[in-house]
Formats: sequence, C-alpha cells, structure tokens
Amino acid sequence: MEPIFRYFLGFQVAADRAGWLARRLPPTGDMFAQMKPHLYHLTLCTIAETMLPHPFLRQRVAAALGDDPPAAAAIPFGRIVARDRGAALITVGGVGAIHTLYESVVARLAAQGIEPLHRKSGLRPHITLGYGECDFDPVLLAWSWTPHNLVLVESHIGHRRHRVLQSWMLPPPAQGLFDFMADELPPIRRAA
Repeated sequence: MEPIFRYFLGFQVAADRAGWLARRLPPTGDMFAQMKPHLYHLTLCTIAETMLPHPFLRQRVAAALGDDPPAAAAIPFGRIVARDRGAALITVGGVGAIHTLYESVVARLAAQGIEPLHRKSGLRPHITLGYGECDFDPVLLAWSWTPHNLVLVESHIGHRRHRVLQSWMLPPPAQGLFDFMADELPPIRRAA
C-alpha cells in the first residue's frame, strides 16, 4: 500500500517572499497546477513515509537536534525553470554551505536511528512552485535566501496539506553576511 503521510525537514518560505515568488512564475498553461504560496518550501530531507500519523517522530527529531541546531546557510537561487513534472526555483553558484548544513542534520538524525529517504542522487536544493505540464523559458531571479528556522513538516501526500510539527531557530551562518547581501524585498511600486 502507498504511504499517506510524509515527514520531512526543511525550510518554509516566509509569506511575503512566497507571494513575491508566485508573481514571478510565468504563464504556464491549462495542465499546470500552481502550488499555493503558503506551501512553498525547500525540503532538506524526507525522514519517514507512513500509512498512519507517526506518534513519536517529533520527539525523536527533537532529541536528535537538541538545543543546539546547526547554523543557517545562505542558499543562492538563480532562476525559475520548467521541468518534466512542474516548475521550480533552482540554485546557481556554490551550494557548499547548504550541503554542510544538510550533512550536519543527517549526522544528528543518525544518532537517533533516523535516516533520510530518497536522497540517492544527493541534495539538489530547489523550491517547487507547481506541478504538471509547463513550458517556458527560464526566468532569471537572483535571490540569496538564508532561512531562519528548520521545520519538521507532516505532509498529507497528494492533498497538498502541510502541518508544521515543530520549528527550530537556526543560529546565524558561520560566515556573516554583509548588508548588501541581506534578503530584502524590492520596493513596492505604486501606480501614479
């Protein structure tokens, strides 16, 4: 039987930034289902898929991460692309910092006997923006995002329902950011 619930660790996109991203998605056609912006996230790793809600997974993950979660990492996004089964915002440039964060989380989970699923090809950071057939030229979008919270999410597979079970505030990145690198929204344009 197919699993009904999926549990993953990742980063949720803040509401103001999610709306900004949704407005950058080009027209995609009738067979494309855009995700609701409040569901935009970057999955770091899936840690369980079950038929019934997992009653103790949150406690096990909390024990693994403890009171000292790994430091945040800047993620350099660069363009929105059409893929075989949807559209995604993908990274450009060096992603070593997010890989270091991923390896730290995986090592902490292993101490509690939790292993990531579906990561045979390695971590490819992206934010899914929708599912289905779409065809458009890549949209350039330079954005350096430093998530502030790591979240454990329970997802109802196929129903696009997510429930945050717990959130951990991440310490700032080991390499600080300069002011010009801050994740700021562009100014609001007002009609004259």
